[in-house]
Amino acid sequence: MKNRIKITVPTIRSRAEAESVLGDIRTMTIERNQLVLEAEAAKKAIDAQIEQAVGERNQAMEIKTEQLRAWAEASPSEFLGKKTLFLTHGALGWRIGKPCLKTLPGWTWDRVLDALKEAQAAYVHVKESVNKEQLIADREVLGSETLREFGVRVIQEEPFFVEPKIEEVENRRTAGAV
Repeated sequence: MKNRIKITVPTIRSRAEAESVLGDIRTMTIERNQLVLEAEAAKKAIDAQIEQAVGERNQAMEIKTEQLRAWAEASPSEFLGKKTLFLTHGALGWRIGKPCLKTLPGWTWDRVLDALKEAQAAYVHVKESVNKEQLIADREVLGSETLREFGVRVIQEEPFFVEPKIEEVENRRTAGAV
């Protein structure tokens, strides 16, 4: 059995104390939001620097890859009937891709679907799932007994919330910072 530390929470004894505690939560929420905004701005700046450097490397690698492809196409004797050539710093060659379907000119996937439905239904997916939204909408009509027969029940939680008013304070702070 683990030892648990029990935290004693001071009891709020009046509405004034509740106002004060909620005021503290509001202040902490605003400070937290400001920290998150500052962190996001710093992350964006770093991401922009890295994105530029990565983009430059990717562009240079694409050019060099194209150079190698052109050389490989012009030098079939180097491959000796193989698809891959192993060099000191790595390998290059051609990979056989996975088979995929493309529509013929003048065809769309909707037209293909219609043609398959008529001639070869085995090639058409039919997916069934529980219509949860409709069950919830009809819960009063169906009743809890009927729902129980289907193996479900409707629950609706009422979680406690604290919602500090921070817009007006943040607006004043933003206006003061400009």
